[in-house]
Amino acid sequence: MKKLLLSITLGLSSVAAMAQMGTAPDFTVTDIDGTTHHLYDILDQGLVVVLDASATWCGTCWSVHQAHYLRDLNTQKGPNGTNEIRVIFYEADASTTMADLQGTGSNTQGDWLTGINYPVVNESPITLPGSVYWPEGFPTISVIRPADREITADVWNQNLSGM
Repeated sequence: MKKLLLSITLGLSSVAAMAQMGTAPDFTVTDIDGTTHHLYDILDQGLVVVLDASATWCGTCWSVHQAHYLRDLNTQKGPNGTNEIRVIFYEADASTTMADLQGTGSNTQGDWLTGINYPVVNESPITLPGSVYWPEGFPTISVIRPADREITADVWNQNLSGM
């Protein structure tokens, strides 16, 4: 788990020095609370976006979620912290139900909603391109730089082995 936090922290603290992984396509999504999030509007405010593309049935995704790294990162650097980033959780399986997110459905590892402090997007059909935002699988955590809209870090579950 420390490897994940280190990767995200490095992505945030040295985004200019990291290899570019391509321009993040713009998107507009609505979270489960009804709030709309427009990627380029967030980036245009000078904020780094940390996008977690996961699935409620994914064991590694659940381990990352349970470690609370993104919650803690959002607490420290999000709107109620230093206001440098926006964390967004994107449920990347279109068949996921609200019950799955709440931990009571048949396609989940547990309760994904209690105790989090960042938006959760659960849409069907999926509107984000998986080939960009989770090209190798789940979880994929992308760090998107505001200056040029580049994905500068892409932490995929192969990087999480040995946690």
